[in-house]
Amino acid sequence: MNIITPNGNKFNTELPAKSNLLMVFTDNGKQVFDRLRITGKYTVVTQFMKPVAMIEVEHSFGIDEICEDYLWQ
Repeated sequence: MNIITPNGNKFNTELPAKSNLLMVFTDNGKQVFDRLRITGKYTVVTQFMKPVAMIEVEHSFGIDEICEDYLWQ
């Protein structure tokens, strides 16, 4: 399923995503990107007088919403 945000960004729920806000540590202490799964749910909020999508993602320690500006595939 494809998600198109109010700002025109496109996200595919079948592909993994990354965000610099959700990072994990490896066994030797190196910080790496967590593998995120987009659930397909999102909420449109107003941020600085413009609509922005908060996209729900599953990660290794739960479920959160991430602003579309900090999420990429």
